[in-house]
Amino acid sequence: MTQELEERGERTGALGRRPPRTSRWRRGYRVADVDAFLEHAARAVPARRLGSAQVRAVGFGSQFGGYDVAATDEALARLEDRLARLERVRALSGPGQGQWAQRHAALNAAVLGRLDEPDGERFPRARGLRRGYRPSDVDALCALLADRYAGRARLEPEDVRCALFRPRRGRRAYREAPVDAFLDRVVELMVSHEP
Repeated sequence: MTQELEERGERTGALGRRPPRTSRWRRGYRVADVDAFLEHAARAVPARRLGSAQVRAVGFGSQFGGYDVAATDEALARLEDRLARLERVRALSGPGQGQWAQRHAALNAAVLGRLDEPDGERFPRARGLRRGYRPSDVDALCALLADRYAGRARLEPEDVRCALFRPRRGRRAYREAPVDAFLDRVVELMVSHEP
């Protein structure tokens, strides 16, 4: 199974074809940044030197006429999902099975613990006039996640990746970094448990 998944990935390259470009009047991801990552991924994936967490954390600058953001993000999500499946298969078929189970049990406990927090108090607040996320928007997604973990709703990793929150400033906002880190953990948990 692991070899089959790896061979299928190697035949199509890290992301398959390059994403489409935007018009020269629209902003997209910086071409040089994306190309550098794609070249790295093409070498690193077959050599098992690129993990799903690294794909999830990658960021690119922007430019007019760059790569289309939605198409690039979609391709990265597919790569992340494929790598997470490979990581899971490798961990469950090798000596690292216990470590993988412990890591995911701890991750699951952290996610569920955060979901159990009351609305408006799940994340630290922004300071001063810094921008953050509107707490009601974040809490609404957390309610959906809680329903998913309770078996009452269906939510896919892509739903979490594409979540948008309206901006707020100062104490009326959740700080962005803790919310983003939490959502990264949620996605990691979701993709690592899919067959």
